[in-house]
Amino acid sequence: MKKVGIELEGLQKRFGAQEVLRGVSLEIPAGEVTVIIGRSGTGKSVLLKHVMGLMRPDAGIIRVSGQDITRLGDADLRRERFRFGMVFQNAALFDSMNVYDNVAFPLREHSKLSEPQICLRVEAMLASVGLKDAGKKQANELSGGMRKRVGVARAMVRGPEFLLYDEPTTGLDPIMTAQIDALIRDTQDANPGLTSLVISHDMAATFRIADKIAMLHEGRVILEGTAETFRETDDPRVRQFVEGRLEGPIQ
Repeated sequence: MKKVGIELEGLQKRFGAQEVLRGVSLEIPAGEVTVIIGRSGTGKSVLLKHVMGLMRPDAGIIRVSGQDITRLGDADLRRERFRFGMVFQNAALFDSMNVYDNVAFPLREHSKLSEPQICLRVEAMLASVGLKDAGKKQANELSGGMRKRVGVARAMVRGPEFLLYDEPTTGLDPIMTAQIDALIRDTQDANPGLTSLVISHDMAATFRIADKIAMLHEGRVILEGTAETFRETDDPRVRQFVEGRLEGPIQ
C-alpha cells in the first residue's frame, strides 16, 4: 500500500455566495507526482493554498504526513509551511536580485547557514536545474523557461518534503513546456522522498509527468487515477476536458 503524503477530506471553502470547494476528498501519495487538472476557475489554486496552509477551510480536514493542519495555531502552521516549497506560476522572482541571490534568499531568511554553506547549496541547485553558469544574470534578463528553472531551484534549496507547482508551463512554447516537464520529472526522480503536487490544465504535460491525476470540477474531484484511467474513462466531462472539445457537458 502506498504511503499517503497529503490527505484531503471533505474540504469546503466559500467566498461570499460563491462555493468554490464543495467537499474535496483526495489522497496524494508520498514520493510521487500528483497533478490536479480542471478548467480555470474550478478552485485548483484555492486548493493549493489550503494544502500549504495559506488559507483555512470552512470545513474539512487536511492531513500532512498524518497531522491535521487545520487544527494548528498560527505559529505552528507557519512552522509547517517550512516543509513546503512553492513554484509560482510566473516564478515570482525578485527582479532587483540576480539569479544567485534569488535562490539564496530563502536560506538567508530562514536558515542559520553560513555564507559559504549557502554558496555550496545554491550552486548545487543551479547546476541541478541546468543553470550552472547563470548565477550572475539579473532576473529580468531571463527567458520564461529560465525563470521557471530558477523558481524550481529556489523552491528546492531548503530541501522541502513537499513541492507545489502552480501552472508551471503557463505561457511557455511547446519545446520549453517539454523542458519544464522533464525538469519536474527529473527533480522528483532525483529526490525519492519528495512529494510533488502540480496544478495544470495542460493534458500533454500532465500525461508526461504524473504518477497520479485528479480532476476537479464544480468544486469536487470527479475522477482520480493514472494516465491510463483518464485515457480510458467514459465520463463525458473528463473526456471533453482531456480532448479539449467545445461540445459536451462542460460549458
